[in-house]
Amino acid sequence: MWKILLLLVLCLLNLSYIEAQTNREYCENVYADCQRFTPRIGRFDETIDSFNRHCRRERRGRWNNVSRCEMEKATCLLILRRCDDMSCNNIAEILEL
Repeated sequence: MWKILLLLVLCLLNLSYIEAQTNREYCENVYADCQRFTPRIGRFDETIDSFNRHCRRERRGRWNNVSRCEMEKATCLLILRRCDDMSCNNIAEILEL
Protein backbone atom coordinates (compact mmCIF):
# COMPACT_ATOMS: atom_id res chain seq x y z
CA MET A 1 0.00 0.00 0.00
CA TRP A 2 2.76 2.47 0.87
CA LYS A 3 4.41 1.81 -2.52
CA ILE A 4 1.26 2.96 -4.30
CA LEU A 5 1.08 6.06 -2.13
CA LEU A 6 4.74 6.86 -2.81
CA LEU A 7 4.20 6.39 -6.55
CA LEU A 8 1.18 8.68 -6.44
CA VAL A 9 3.15 11.39 -4.64
CA LEU A 10 5.99 11.13 -7.15
CA CYS A 11 3.54 11.40 -10.04
CA LEU A 12 1.94 14.50 -8.52
CA LEU A 13 5.33 16.14 -8.00
CA ASN A 14 6.25 15.41 -11.60
CA LEU A 15 2.97 16.88 -12.88
CA SER A 16 3.44 20.05 -10.82
CA TYR A 17 6.96 20.46 -12.27
CA ILE A 18 5.58 20.10 -15.81
CA GLU A 19 2.84 22.66 -15.08
CA ALA A 20 5.38 25.11 -13.62
CA GLN A 21 7.56 24.71 -16.71
CA THR A 22 4.54 25.39 -18.91
CA ASN A 23 3.68 28.52 -16.91
CA ARG A 24 7.24 29.80 -17.22
CA GLU A 25 7.23 29.20 -20.99
CA TYR A 26 3.86 30.95 -21.31
CA CYS A 27 5.18 34.00 -19.47
CA GLU A 28 8.31 34.04 -21.63
CA ASN A 29 6.05 34.03 -24.71
CA VAL A 30 4.03 36.95 -23.28
CA TYR A 31 7.32 38.83 -22.79
CA ALA A 32 8.54 38.03 -26.32
CA ASP A 33 5.23 39.16 -27.84
CA CYS A 34 5.43 42.42 -25.90
CA GLN A 35 9.02 42.98 -27.08
CA ARG A 36 7.89 42.75 -30.70
CA PHE A 37 5.56 45.74 -30.18
CA THR A 38 8.03 47.82 -28.17
CA PRO A 39 9.18 49.94 -31.16
CA ARG A 40 5.57 50.99 -31.71
CA ILE A 41 4.30 51.36 -28.11
CA GLY A 42 7.51 52.26 -26.31
CA ARG A 43 9.28 50.75 -23.32
CA PHE A 44 7.70 53.00 -20.71
CA ASP A 45 4.47 54.88 -20.08
CA GLU A 46 3.08 57.06 -17.28
CA THR A 47 1.94 54.06 -15.23
CA ILE A 48 5.30 52.27 -15.47
CA ASP A 49 7.18 55.50 -14.73
CA SER A 50 5.02 56.11 -11.67
CA PHE A 51 5.51 52.55 -10.45
CA ASN A 52 9.30 52.82 -10.90
CA ARG A 53 9.36 56.09 -8.91
CA HIS A 54 7.33 54.50 -6.13
CA CYS A 55 9.62 51.44 -5.96
CA ARG A 56 12.78 53.57 -5.97
CA ARG A 57 11.42 55.40 -2.90
CA GLU A 58 10.19 52.23 -1.22
CA ARG A 59 13.34 50.17 -1.80
CA ARG A 60 15.77 53.10 -1.33
CA GLY A 61 18.33 52.56 -4.05
CA ARG A 62 17.77 48.84 -4.47
CA TRP A 63 15.51 49.16 -7.50
CA ASN A 64 16.25 48.83 -11.20
CA ASN A 65 13.59 50.39 -13.42
CA VAL A 66 11.37 47.87 -15.16
CA SER A 67 9.98 48.32 -18.65
CA ARG A 68 6.41 47.74 -19.75
CA CYS A 69 7.31 44.25 -21.02
CA GLU A 70 9.20 43.33 -17.87
CA MET A 71 6.14 44.36 -15.86
CA GLU A 72 3.94 42.12 -18.03
CA LYS A 73 6.32 39.23 -17.49
CA ALA A 74 6.44 39.86 -13.73
CA THR A 75 2.65 40.04 -13.56
CA CYS A 76 2.33 36.78 -15.45
CA LEU A 77 4.88 34.97 -13.27
CA LEU A 78 3.46 36.29 -10.01
CA ILE A 79 -0.09 35.30 -10.92
CA LEU A 80 0.57 31.91 -12.49
CA ARG A 81 3.39 30.68 -10.26
CA ARG A 82 2.73 32.27 -6.90
CA CYS A 83 -0.73 33.93 -6.92
CA ASP A 84 1.04 36.89 -5.36
CA ASP A 85 0.56 40.66 -5.50
CA MET A 86 2.46 43.22 -7.55
CA SER A 87 4.56 44.70 -4.76
CA CYS A 88 8.00 46.17 -5.45
CA ASN A 89 9.65 43.38 -3.47
CA ASN A 90 7.76 40.62 -5.29
CA ILE A 91 8.58 42.09 -8.70
CA ALA A 92 12.26 42.49 -7.79
CA GLU A 93 12.35 38.91 -6.55
CA ILE A 94 10.56 37.32 -9.50
CA LEU A 95 12.66 39.30 -12.05
CA GLU A 96 15.82 38.79 -9.98
CA LEU A 97 16.56 42.54 -9.85
